[in-house]
Amino acid sequence: MARDRKPHPADVANANIVAEAVRFDIALFLGVGRYATETAETLEEALVKAGNLVATHPNGRRPLIYGVTADGRSGLVTNAILSNMENPMKSKAKKKPAKRAAKPATSKKTQKAAAKQEPASVRRLGKRAAIEAAAREGKLPEPPDFSAETHKRFRNKLASVVELAKAGDLKGLRAFEINPVSSSPKAIARYRDLCVVALEAQAAR
Repeated sequence: MARDRKPHPADVANANIVAEAVRFDIALFLGVGRYATETAETLEEALVKAGNLVATHPNGRRPLIYGVTADGRSGLVTNAILSNMENPMKSKAKKKPAKRAAKPATSKKTQKAAAKQEPASVRRLGKRAAIEAAAREGKLPEPPDFSAETHKRFRNKLASVVELAKAGDLKGLRAFEINPVSSSPKAIARYRDLCVVALEAQAAR
């Protein structure tokens, strides 16, 4: 009888962050750095809003849902987490109510300004969230900048992680030990985890 596969520590840490989340941010990639976004207080509400985004922007992509803790940590809501719920996300979520028609602009200047405005739900993600979203799409992140003297003794460790990432060595990246005792190893650990996410996304294609 096959033994159950032991969860990877990074997956356990991610699940713990989602469990402690005080809000959930939803992002659907629209292209060229643009995302349709929503925010919810609970995961159940986030799933409904994610379904609404799919109905509003049917581009064949799946929205990403991030649980955000009170101290700003974010974790991706994965399929493993969704599988433990009774009601997984479905694309038949109810549509958004129609917006009220805006009042006619009183001048050409006002009309041009209104035409340039994007809906509130369509905006650019923050830098960190955009990097995470890109990793979920299979794009390897840029290595952290360790040019400062304070990072000197960790440069070799970062170089080893970069080499593993470029080689597509998922097993090596997962097994690479990092003790996040300061900002430098924490940055390496985050970079390593994003590389794992990106390579997993590539392998799933």
